[in-house]
Amino acid sequence: MTHSDNEHPATGSYQYELDLEQVEPDPVSENQREVMDYLDESHWRFGLEFVNRVHSITYFLPLLRELFHGPEARVRVVFAILYHLMLDERIRWSRAELDEKFHWLKPGQRNYILQRLSNAGWIEYYRDQGVYMITDKGETLMRILSRLTLGETLVESEGAALAEIEFSMLLDFDDLPERLQFLHNRLLKHNIRAQNALQSQSSYRMLEVFDQLQQAYRWAEQTRQTLDQIQVAADDEQLWKILRSVHNQLSRLHAQISEMQLTLQEIQKRQINIARYGLTQIDYDHFLINVGTDKLAAIVQKHLNKIPHPLFIQQNFALLEAHEILSRDLPENNATRGWDTELADPEYSAPPDVPVEAKEFSAILDQAPADWNSVSEVLAIPNWESAAYR
Repeated sequence: MTHSDNEHPATGSYQYELDLEQVEPDPVSENQREVMDYLDESHWRFGLEFVNRVHSITYFLPLLRELFHGPEARVRVVFAILYHLMLDERIRWSRAELDEKFHWLKPGQRNYILQRLSNAGWIEYYRDQGVYMITDKGETLMRILSRLTLGETLVESEGAALAEIEFSMLLDFDDLPERLQFLHNRLLKHNIRAQNALQSQSSYRMLEVFDQLQQAYRWAEQTRQTLDQIQVAADDEQLWKILRSVHNQLSRLHAQISEMQLTLQEIQKRQINIARYGLTQIDYDHFLINVGTDKLAAIVQKHLNKIPHPLFIQQNFALLEAHEILSRDLPENNATRGWDTELADPEYSAPPDVPVEAKEFSAILDQAPADWNSVSEVLAIPNWESAAYR
């Protein structure tokens, strides 16, 4: 390829043609080829970069696949076996001792699971001694996974993120920036929830979030002390940045707690803190005992100045009407009723009580004052002011 052959006729610059077929592609391992099945063709280089950052997990993948393989019941059984092996006072077992320890398993299932755990690298068999032992890799992994037995407590514990930072500092691990980022995200989540609760003006949401903030606040001071012990190089901008972000989130957490405390105090002063306690019968009794008759009259006024329909004020009127309707539908031969028994029908007798006339009740209401200034004329209670229930 000569310069004259590739000289641009207008600008005089040179154009170099690159034969793409001559460029050798980057070597891709077999594992990376499998990963590329999940990546976008136009961005596969970025995808490989992100995936390769966590390539070290392949060291534990055979053990994790064996533990979490299959249905939930199998995972629980295998986890229980490994967990109880970790808790045993012995560190090596003969096959007879394993059979005795896990006698609650079916013999076929026990043999199969132990063989699978041995093939995956969880346990190791020493032929010269005839004993089994948990591998160092399996012991390390179970120390981490055994925390899962705490369940919900592990999620609600605010000191877990701080303990991970102290653990990395103690062992001088290089994952300290990642652990600080985890703590930063945890604090940021608390602050967002607190801000949303304050904006909602809901006492229930405030109380719910405030309990979480109080737990986080108990670890805030110790977190600052731990952060002060971190030695950061002057040129490590990434670590400096995440440290400042964590301190800012801790300051915001303190401010959110103070603001929420003031808001909850105002709610308590107004006695509308019904999210936690609610209105009980004692609250109603307190209101009824201390309220005056004029207040009660104003409440019941719109209900007492309406004349009810005569159908509802005549005693037994509805029952008598229904009986007349049902009597017309009864057959003349009552002996054929039911299961064709010879039971005698009871004789019908009129009700002894005489129905109250609607006009009489209306006359009583007409004698009452139009303006209900007091209910003492309607409700005949001798000691109304001292009544506990009104």
